[in-house]
Amino acid sequence: MVIARRLWTLAFATSLAPMTVFAEVMHEPLWVENLSPIAQLVALPSQRSADIKQGISVTLHSDVATHFVSQESERERVFFDGETQKHSVNIRWGLSPQWELSARIPSMKHNGGFVDSYVNRWHDFFGMSDGGRSTLPEDQIRFQFDGAEQQGLLDRSVSGQGDTTVELSYVSERQQELQITYAVGYKASTGSSDRWLGSGADDLYGVTRFSGAHQGNLPLYWHGQFGVTRVGQSALFGAQQKDWLWFTGLSAEWLLNDRWSLIAQLDSHSALLTSELDALGKTAGILSLGLRRQLDRQWAFDVSFAEDIMVESAPDIIFQASLHFRP
Repeated sequence: MVIARRLWTLAFATSLAPMTVFAEVMHEPLWVENLSPIAQLVALPSQRSADIKQGISVTLHSDVATHFVSQESERERVFFDGETQKHSVNIRWGLSPQWELSARIPSMKHNGGFVDSYVNRWHDFFGMSDGGRSTLPEDQIRFQFDGAEQQGLLDRSVSGQGDTTVELSYVSERQQELQITYAVGYKASTGSSDRWLGSGADDLYGVTRFSGAHQGNLPLYWHGQFGVTRVGQSALFGAQQKDWLWFTGLSAEWLLNDRWSLIAQLDSHSALLTSELDALGKTAGILSLGLRRQLDRQWAFDVSFAEDIMVESAPDIIFQASLHFRP
């Protein structure tokens, strides 16, 4: 949480600092991942700009996700109660105007957390159903999945390295109003599956990404992606695992001025397992809203939050912060 606190402090401090007008503004979608205890183990890459910059670009990203799901059928049961903190660094190396190599390295922590009381107050204030969350002790950790032929349980705080991902991208179209990039990625099983920090298997994915600008006078920029993931055989998922998953997303950025942008984003992916339970067996949907502060031509900072618009297919809420550098 030290990194997360520093990033949020930086966001507040820079929002008060005087700014100059910049000739070039950074345009990137929000970094959004489904941090559900099962979904976060699979290679479902976040959206990113289709454009490539030569040289080294770096993004530091922090998430705090709070979970509560309690569902069961005659043959299955899922119970997720806890918090996930994830801190990642993404390094992009523009080898040429067309080719880029990138790597994403995460560290993770699952624990009871500290935000349960705030989430309960949020639900109470808006009169929203909490699915029984408020009836249980706050700030506890228990991830449990009892499948037809598989059982998994995490009931203690754990931390460590997650699964590392490398990606190779190629720009096939670069115009002012449209960029198109094709990419292939590989997720290595560097995280411990016993501690729910990794799937224990290697994944492969292919993705097409789009970026563009409104052709009229509106200060609107957009990004999108769609792709498929070949999921490796994971002992944690068992026989209910799906071998192929699709994922997609769309992001819209409204430029308020040369300093500030508002971003709205949708992300979705197919059901993770063959399951009667909504948390594992239905399409996931996440809505995110964020604010970006341009610090100078090379630096920008985002703060955002994400909600599960397809209820229980993702964490109740994810708080996110990103610091971007580009050449």
